[in-house]
Amino acid sequence: MRLPPQPGERIDRSRGLTFSFHGRPVPAFAGDTIGSALFASGRRVFSRSFKYHRPRGLLCCSGGCANCMMTVDGTPNVRVCVEPARDGAVVEAQNVIGSLEHDLMSVVDHLGRPFTPVGFYYRTMIRPRRLWPYYERFLRNVAGLGRIDKHGRRTVRTDTEHRRVECLVIGGGISGMRAAADAAARGERVLLVDEGPPRAAPEGFELLAPARAIGIYEGGLVPVDAGSVLYRVRAGRIVVATGALEQPLVFPGNDLVGVMLPDGARRLIRDFAVKPGERAVVVVADDRALETVGYLRSAGVEVAALVDLRERPLEEIRAVGRQGRVRSVQLDDSSFDCDLLVAAGAPQPAYSLLAQAGGAIAYDPAKGSFVPTALPLGTEATGRAGGELGSVAVPRASYDRGGGEKAFVCLCEDVAEKDLKRAHAEGFDSLELAKRYTTVTMGPCQGRLCHLASVRLCAREEGTDEKAIGTTTARPPWAPVKLGLLAGRDQETAKLTAIHHRHEEAGAQMMWTGAWRRPYSYGDAPAEAANVHEAVGVIDVSTLGKLLVLGADATVFLERLYPNRFGDLKVGRVRYGVLSNDAGRIIDDGTIARLGEDRFYVTTTSTGSEGVFEWFEWWNAVWKLDVEIVNLTGALAAVNVAGPQARELLGRLTAIDVSREAFAYLDAQQADVAAVPCLILRIGFVGELGYELHFPSLHGEYLWDTLLERGADLGVKPFGLEAQRILRLEKQHIIVGQDTDSESDLLAANMPWLVKFEKDDFVGKWALEHRRDQGNREQLVGFEMANGAVPPEGAQVVRGGRPAGRVTSSRWSARLNKAVGLAWLPPELAQEDAEFEIRVGGQLERARVRLRPFFDPEGERLRA
Repeated sequence: MRLPPQPGERIDRSRGLTFSFHGRPVPAFAGDTIGSALFASGRRVFSRSFKYHRPRGLLCCSGGCANCMMTVDGTPNVRVCVEPARDGAVVEAQNVIGSLEHDLMSVVDHLGRPFTPVGFYYRTMIRPRRLWPYYERFLRNVAGLGRIDKHGRRTVRTDTEHRRVECLVIGGGISGMRAAADAAARGERVLLVDEGPPRAAPEGFELLAPARAIGIYEGGLVPVDAGSVLYRVRAGRIVVATGALEQPLVFPGNDLVGVMLPDGARRLIRDFAVKPGERAVVVVADDRALETVGYLRSAGVEVAALVDLRERPLEEIRAVGRQGRVRSVQLDDSSFDCDLLVAAGAPQPAYSLLAQAGGAIAYDPAKGSFVPTALPLGTEATGRAGGELGSVAVPRASYDRGGGEKAFVCLCEDVAEKDLKRAHAEGFDSLELAKRYTTVTMGPCQGRLCHLASVRLCAREEGTDEKAIGTTTARPPWAPVKLGLLAGRDQETAKLTAIHHRHEEAGAQMMWTGAWRRPYSYGDAPAEAANVHEAVGVIDVSTLGKLLVLGADATVFLERLYPNRFGDLKVGRVRYGVLSNDAGRIIDDGTIARLGEDRFYVTTTSTGSEGVFEWFEWWNAVWKLDVEIVNLTGALAAVNVAGPQARELLGRLTAIDVSREAFAYLDAQQADVAAVPCLILRIGFVGELGYELHFPSLHGEYLWDTLLERGADLGVKPFGLEAQRILRLEKQHIIVGQDTDSESDLLAANMPWLVKFEKDDFVGKWALEHRRDQGNREQLVGFEMANGAVPPEGAQVVRGGRPAGRVTSSRWSARLNKAVGLAWLPPELAQEDAEFEIRVGGQLERARVRLRPFFDPEGERLRA
């Protein structure tokens, strides 16, 4: 329940908000955490434990434990006790089957506990060895925390910022603020980082909050997690003022809902005005924890019993629960009814950053905790982080006088006192070995709340002291950090055309084409292909490589690069060309338009533009010809207008004559289209009458909009790559990289007409002559399916029960009313009407070879 306004509360009662928890609205105030709002609304069970699925409630309210981990907006393992509440957030429980109150997996706790002792999987699931993968899968499914969305994508942009300061203070408590103020007074440039909520910094130094130092590295490097920014701070001097960590006591029932640390109860009352319970039992070991009693009483919580371990040592503490919640507490021989148990032992200085940096840590018997004794060069410790704990009581290793099973040492991993006893009895008497065998300290809290208790228990079982046991190795990060933050800004290159946002506005499904983002379809690819056949369609082809080759030797240059001729290409005409490497292998294809006697406009595939440009530059450097190559790919946009109504649409936007006689197939003209200067190529790579417009990228959206607007009555619609694939396949047009690989050449790819062996020389000529003399090992041909089955690309061609080839492209063509494709076959099969079989879904389906285009084989429509 909410309390009346508290002094210094973090919530703003004038600003309400609502988030959902399993579909139910939860009210909150600005400044609330998700955890405090859920608690105020009556929720007490926040999670189920890792192994036994026991109910767990709020414990520390500082983000240090795993008790409140939930999935928030799809992100798992969010500690909701420190996660700010935000309007519209979607919060869900995790690691449960059913609900938090009724988790079906809790049967493991009730029935399976005797059969699942610590390390049971090491002993019982190693034979037979072949079954281990099944055991492992089962264990991972029944244990664990949140689940990651395998198909999830980045939702937050992260950045890295480099900072240099003379003094970095880590921790914004009393000691940290004093250290920062003193350094600023000496004239030092000071940065203070604190994991608490945002607040105004005192004059004289900079305060960064909420933020957490991840570790301390050589050269005074301290990475700081500030949410979406990773600060790489270089500091001349580092002051660690991280305070101390309250330590849970080990006793039966110490994991019940309603058992809280003093700071957890204090934060609920002071920061969020939430009453943690009605009747409390309090067990404390230092003055700071003792202050919580005043907060409880001011909130109207009845304190049924108060034990200060410095004045009254206890031998037994036992929390008794019903349905996982505290109902009474036994202190030695006295029992008290309550719904809240506030208990903690001597606090542990938060020394991990110092230990990671190479500082020495030793056990102090008077303080009952490990404290830093020697600090790394350039670092200082102040306040409770340096061991200034005041008067404390050293607690017992365990308050379980009766030897019960449910006194937990590690709440994160469900490791109980008996588990550490068993590990010691089985010979795991080293702290590091016991850690790995039992997984104590290996959970989400990384030992914050269980390391000291595990050391005490190991010392008791060994019959020695804590100093002899020592500590485990402290490794960064000090606090959980998202991998995305460490990775920094998403550096995946994404090239966008000048018309990209129009595609998104039209609802296009985008896909990767090399480094480009292109429309896969606008919702119905077959309908888009049909519209090109029946009316007119437009497709953004700005991703094509666009190179200008000019100079006195431009013709000679292209003649040497391409296997077909360009010396006889007339000005104003276009020709298809395929590039081969020295070994005669296909590396790219495109069109070449002659704009003048010494000027050619070359297009390449979308993924090949950079490689072709480098290929041209390399050969130009070798041959030393009078040629200049200019890469215009980014400077020019391009749109292909195709379909029976393409001429009518273009005629409305340009003053030139676009009739068949004046603008023939494979012509190239320069003219204004909708007042935009364009190079117009009449090509038909999708099998219909088509014009390709190349123009300055600046006008991309304008010309795209104009084409759609002026052609609305003609039925103009955009089409994407999938429709283009269907249309190209109907014409048996190959796609380099899809239908070819690193071994494909023009002769095998069924394009021998492109190779002009009578030329003096061209790149790859010798290799192609050698292949011609040897004959092809396989041939690329078209095929159609006998029964309409569409084989997957990559499907196996079968002859006589043995593999004989592969499918490279296949689609269902509504225009042809059949499934068609391209495949590599043995030469003896590459004959018109030859039959073969393709494996489809485990069955063999019949197919027939087709050597001519499936659609418009005579080219009447594209030449119309």
